[in-house]
Amino acid sequence: MYIILTIFILVSLILFYFSWSISLGFYLRSICHNRDAKGLISLTFDDGIDPILTPQVLEVLDKYGAKATFFIIGEKVSSYPHIVRMIVEKGHVIANHSMYHKGSFPMQRTKSIYDEIVACSKALEEVSGVQVKYFRPPFGVTNPTIGRAVRRSGLISVGWSIRSLDTMGQPVDVVESRVVKQIRGGDIILLHDNRECVVELTERILIYIYKNGYNAVSIDELILKK
Repeated sequence: MYIILTIFILVSLILFYFSWSISLGFYLRSICHNRDAKGLISLTFDDGIDPILTPQVLEVLDKYGAKATFFIIGEKVSSYPHIVRMIVEKGHVIANHSMYHKGSFPMQRTKSIYDEIVACSKALEEVSGVQVKYFRPPFGVTNPTIGRAVRRSGLISVGWSIRSLDTMGQPVDVVESRVVKQIRGGDIILLHDNRECVVELTERILIYIYKNGYNAVSIDELILKK
């Protein structure tokens, strides 16, 4: 009995690790970097739209001629359609981050997850007039049901190679240092445009990127680079 219990615990821990490690692609293959894109870095922003911070992030991106990708929560679209259109008009990519981004998302049935993904894409497309191609799972969690739902949706799953951990409330200096010391060509950096530090953090990362000979581009440009 002890051996069986030990095996069960070990298997459970392994499956839990696979669920929380999007880069492993165990349940769902996700694009987490493109090492062929040696001179390019892709900034991605999750959990928006924020009515105050997202426009400020767009101003910083404009200042440096940078392009980025915004993984948007669908239920926010109806409140801020003008910001969705602004993102697109400025040449950035809008992407799907589920309709509600609830903690229960990974525990739903395949159909419920699929319906939520479709609803988010529909909300974004109706407002922007552009087709949504990319999806990022809430919390970066994957499992068999999420994998099936995303494949059925036809969207491309996008992860990251650098997680800023900007949601932990640490000083900007600490988060900046964590990010820039990891940067390599072809990286995808995870940020959040609903965090107070995001405007200053984005500018600091962009300064580092351009000083070191990289360009900041959208997911579209990064993954197509050979």
